[in-house]
Amino acid sequence: MKLVDEIGFDPVDAGGIDDSWRQQPATPVYTGDFDAAGVRAALQKADPVRKPEWRATDKSPDTFENPA
Repeated sequence: MKLVDEIGFDPVDAGGIDDSWRQQPATPVYTGDFDAAGVRAALQKADPVRKPEWRATDKSPDTFENPA
C-alpha cells in the first residue's frame, strides 16, 4: 500500500481473497473510476449473487461464495 501511495494513488484495502468477488464483472467497483471513498462505497454495495457477466463453469452456483 505504501508504494501505491508513493506513486500518487490512494490505496484501498479491498480485503482478502475471500472478498475478491466484490471486484468481479458486474459489481459496482468493476471498471469504475472512483476516488478512495468511492471504491470503499462500491465494494460495500457489491452483491454476492452471481451475474451473467461473471463467467465461470456450468457447475458454478448462484453466488461468488461457493464457486465450482
